[in-house]
Amino acid sequence: MPGKKLLVVEDDEDFRSVITNVLSSAGYAVVAAPNGEEGLAAYAREAPDLVVLDVHLPDMTGIEICSRIRKEGPRPKTPIVLCTVRSEFGPVAEGLAAGATDYVVKPFEIQDLLARVEHALKGAGNA
Repeated sequence: MPGKKLLVVEDDEDFRSVITNVLSSAGYAVVAAPNGEEGLAAYAREAPDLVVLDVHLPDMTGIEICSRIRKEGPRPKTPIVLCTVRSEFGPVAEGLAAGATDYVVKPFEIQDLLARVEHALKGAGNA
């Protein structure tokens, strides 16, 4: 669904760059933030169609951000795809319980990320 605006919240600069480039190359407009505080500000300011959210950030967890988006809005139904490392499935269950739409495990295949993003957008009625 090219043309949709996505927010990437990822503290690792290299990984944030990779995700941003992959999504931009697929035709999405991408805004990126390096931490939770800036991510929440960008979410409120940019009104993204979907958020790609790292679970582990330096100032707050992705699960906390997910919960805040769901409870405080302003668009509480925005799809959220969590990113976590392979050895941490506990946070995935916690994130899904907090309202995440889906998750992707790092390192991920580019096609897997793109498929999950597109699926989450379609599920949100954004097709």
